[in-house]
Amino acid sequence: MPQALKLRLVPMSRVGAIVVLVFLSVGASSAQNTSPATSESSSRTQPGQPPSPPDAPIPDQGAQPVPPAGSRMKRTLNKLDPHCIDAIFHTCWSSPAAVPQKPMLDAERQVANDIEVGYYYLQEKNYRAARSRLKEALEFDPTSSGALIGLAQAEQKLGEKDEARKHYQKYLELNPAASDTQKVRRALAQLN
Repeated sequence: MPQALKLRLVPMSRVGAIVVLVFLSVGASSAQNTSPATSESSSRTQPGQPPSPPDAPIPDQGAQPVPPAGSRMKRTLNKLDPHCIDAIFHTCWSSPAAVPQKPMLDAERQVANDIEVGYYYLQEKNYRAARSRLKEALEFDPTSSGALIGLAQAEQKLGEKDEARKHYQKYLELNPAASDTQKVRRALAQLN
């Protein structure tokens, strides 16, 4: 048993020595590639500069040139730096302003989820589950064209011709100029 232990320790110590050598060589190469403090991001204060008074005007940060960073690591870190003026007001100029989007209401989210799951069940040929989910979507939004078409398809596959016909006709009433009206009319003709 002790001999097996010795055999396991020898390769582990070699691996450990290799890892240490790699870290030392990376550290030495990064120490050689360091450049003066001026190549750092403009959001960090430079140690040689005195602090500016609080009433001093802030220069236009977008017009100031930023010298390229010396090493690849510094360039990557500079890209990740948010370029913020200060932490109190948190004004950043490196990121574009986010476009405000209309938040989805819970009912809209539920309808979209029910339609998505209903169509999944249609693809899996689980027509009863599809019918159930698409009916739930129509309870929230009775004018949802996606729910109407999917429900009509599920009902057609289940042999419920009257219900399928009703939902296809309601879809055509709500969307008379839709691109798939010909397909819906053909499906209605198959039900007759």
